[in-house]
Amino acid sequence: MSGTNQFDTSKLSALFDVEHRIRLAESPEALRYIAVNESRRVVDYQQAAIVEDAGVTGWQVTALSNVPSVDRNSVYVQWLEHVVAKGPPTGREAYVLDDEGLDDWSRGIWQEICPRHVLMVPLDTSERPGTWLWLARETPWRAADINLAAHLGEVQGHALGSFRQTRQRSRLRGWLKSRRLWIGLVIVIAVILCIPVRLSALAPAEIVAKDPLIVAAPMDGVVDQVLVDPNTMVEADEPLVTLQDIEAKARFQVASETLNVADARYDQALQESFSDADSRASLAALDAERDLREVELEYARQQLDQIVLKANQAGLVIFDDPNDWAGRPVRTGERIMQLADPERRRVRVELPVDDALVLMAGAPVRLFLDSRPLSPVEGHVDRVSYRPVVNERDQLVYHVSVALDESKDFLRIGLRGTARISGDRVPLAYYLFRRPLAGLRQSVGI
Repeated sequence: MSGTNQFDTSKLSALFDVEHRIRLAESPEALRYIAVNESRRVVDYQQAAIVEDAGVTGWQVTALSNVPSVDRNSVYVQWLEHVVAKGPPTGREAYVLDDEGLDDWSRGIWQEICPRHVLMVPLDTSERPGTWLWLARETPWRAADINLAAHLGEVQGHALGSFRQTRQRSRLRGWLKSRRLWIGLVIVIAVILCIPVRLSALAPAEIVAKDPLIVAAPMDGVVDQVLVDPNTMVEADEPLVTLQDIEAKARFQVASETLNVADARYDQALQESFSDADSRASLAALDAERDLREVELEYARQQLDQIVLKANQAGLVIFDDPNDWAGRPVRTGERIMQLADPERRRVRVELPVDDALVLMAGAPVRLFLDSRPLSPVEGHVDRVSYRPVVNERDQLVYHVSVALDESKDFLRIGLRGTARISGDRVPLAYYLFRRPLAGLRQSVGI
């Protein structure tokens, strides 16, 4: 019993001493040397090695017991890497390696170059450890030895992982402090900023009628009734709007009565002219007055005929809610609605004055409709307003007329979307910093 306690005490003391040396290791190479050579003070073995997953190049031996460096041309190293590659270690627990899955060459020389019983101990705490400690001896592995080796592997793996993290951080710090890196980064950024890109601007757009016929009030009056619905097709001479006819009828009756009076005065002067010299002298004036009254009557008749506004041609009527027009007073020439050909369309774009740099005749335009954002429509700038105006959103904009290069079935008057107007090619730096530079100049005057 005392011998057993003495054995356990010595193993425990050796374990503490090896752990202490592991913590004092100054480099990963020193740590690997301690792992393959000093671990035999805790666990008995004849040969030890560390194999690591190198990624593309596969499993590689990075440390061997009893030698200062690894000779990659030796048969033992090549055989060991071949064995690990044929049966890659899995799991996170230490296990005894067998020859299942190995080829004849591996089995044939195993007994010649390596002890029969091999214990694989993980030196990594991840789900799929990439570093393993290879321990080989002639006697079978007992549970107590496996537990000691597993504990020692955890300590060594933790220390090795700390070195890796420290090396990665040191490498990153050194990389960030590298002068070549920053010079190269500046060059790359300068090259990227010099890449030519097409200057473009986005603006709200609407499909409107091209050269519509304006239906306007022929005289001052009040709208009585709108006879058609918005956005409907009408035929030529179809009634569209009626105005209240009270004033027009009154003017026509007054003009008619005035003409009757003028005719009566002329007839009376004509009869008296045979005996009265003054009556003969007034005939010319009365005849001229009668002609004037006839013109006034004809004018009143034309106004009465224009009480009903009719379509001069077939087309699509475009206006707002009919209820907004009922009872509304209008002045001569005031627009009530538009009469347009639905097949003749254009795009009206409201471009802010800040993006006026892209405006040029024939500039390409791509229209993205809100109803079909994945089906852009191509066009080009046809006309630009000479002066900017203030729109409904109190923005100073240019009205840009865009001619469509294609006519698709889903296009119709009234659809809205966003238009992208493209200009000349400029460096990427100018494209990115144009607005900030313009704002800076406006703020400080530089």
